[in-house]
Amino acid sequence: MLENMMARMLLRAGYRSRSLATNGRQFRAAARTIEELVATTPEPVLRGRRPVAPLPGVTPVMQGWSAFMTIDHVNGVHEAMLELIPRLEAGRQPDIGDIGRFDHPGDCGPEVMPRFRDLVTRVAGLPKSYGFHGRGTFLHPIFGRLNSRGAYALLAFHLRLHVPHVRRSIEVNSRP
Repeated sequence: MLENMMARMLLRAGYRSRSLATNGRQFRAAARTIEELVATTPEPVLRGRRPVAPLPGVTPVMQGWSAFMTIDHVNGVHEAMLELIPRLEAGRQPDIGDIGRFDHPGDCGPEVMPRFRDLVTRVAGLPKSYGFHGRGTFLHPIFGRLNSRGAYALLAFHLRLHVPHVRRSIEVNSRP
């Protein structure tokens, strides 16, 4: 419960208070960092599943994910939010369901990267399509009630959260 309250405060103070342009820049910078990490790392390392040390926002299940599995998780969240934001902008109150569905079911490889690139492009283009003034909200089990603006901020926050996760996975799995 205390962790959820801290997470909510961080999202509200650190992301929702920033402009859409700032959130967009942070999102694109995190995406570039992941692209650079993947481009400079051999595939076996990116598939490696040695556990990483605890990190903020990384659950015990996630600690054993490969870098590719983490990217696939990010892809799933991006897809869900891309479906959610138009509904929020239209004033709906959707139920997002169990976020445990984003816990990765199995191994994956470089096939996650074209999807990652496509989703990053689509997320980065959201401010051109929406004003983020919709009255719809949804209840996130960790971050509380969010509107479309909060959902967009969450995308930047979430991707930035997983950059150290990908980096640590690469570091751990690069060791002999």
